[in-house]
Amino acid sequence: MTQQSISESPTTERIVREARISWWVLWPKIALGLGGAALALWGLYRQDNLGYAIAVIGAVAFFWLFCSALIRRIAMKIKLTDRYVIMESGLASRHTSTVMLNRVESIDIDQTVWQRMTGYGTLTIRGMGSEDLRIVGVQDPVGFQADARRAINMASGSDRV
Repeated sequence: MTQQSISESPTTERIVREARISWWVLWPKIALGLGGAALALWGLYRQDNLGYAIAVIGAVAFFWLFCSALIRRIAMKIKLTDRYVIMESGLASRHTSTVMLNRVESIDIDQTVWQRMTGYGTLTIRGMGSEDLRIVGVQDPVGFQADARRAINMASGSDRV
């Protein structure tokens, strides 16, 4: 559990937890991207026109798949502070959704068997009078849910977990 201070806020607000998309969600794109890199190297090894064409195709596949997976992970995160749940998405343009902890109705987790074994799932946070915050493929959703419950209890003044 990391605790940082948000400097933009006029009041002192601590980040209780921050979650991103799990690497397990992105592994097919990463594997195919690395396959494209191997194809590019093999094409360059051939040193003929067909090899260079294969190298270009492999390089494009690498940059398209591998880099898009990294950008997707970087561009989406969810923060739990001692007062809010904040979901940020986007890289060049940014969309931020915020729900106050005292307005959270429920925190739902959806996981398949594979997702339970690898530690990721879909996290849905429902707030009163606001949109649902839904992140597909978030890492350690059960831990995020437990920390959110603790933060909600602390914000409401209750000691039960």
